[in-house]
Amino acid sequence: MFNIKFNALDIDGKIVYCYYRNSEGGKKAQAVERTFPYDGFIEFAPELAEMLEGDVYSIYLEDNYTEKKSIDGSYEPLSEEEITYVKSLIERACVNLEFEDLLKPPSIDDQIDEFIKEFFDEEDDPVEQKDFVSDFFKELEDEEENK
Repeated sequence: MFNIKFNALDIDGKIVYCYYRNSEGGKKAQAVERTFPYDGFIEFAPELAEMLEGDVYSIYLEDNYTEKKSIDGSYEPLSEEEITYVKSLIERACVNLEFEDLLKPPSIDDQIDEFIKEFFDEEDDPVEQKDFVSDFFKELEDEEENK
């Protein structure tokens, strides 16, 4: 026997939560919980994004209870096919640990790329982006020298 929970929200928190605990043989097993960023997770689970299209903003499964919540406050149970898919995601996330890379903090290069994206459009010339970064660090060096 095992206990499972799953919650995917594509608005507000934008997370995917997975929980798995195998309690076979009467032994209390350690639970495995994972909370992933929604945007990264759906790259590996595009069917989940399809399930959350339109007015549906949340998918929830806990053991034998399921629901898809809509923005208007209504909800309905998941189909058998959707339940099977969500259970496979829980197994992939908590048993096979397939999505662990999503839990790692971003590298310095990724952080710099995000910083640059805040100031430039994709249409901007990459040379200008590089000049901006070098100018930024040059200004920091100049301020340090002036102190």
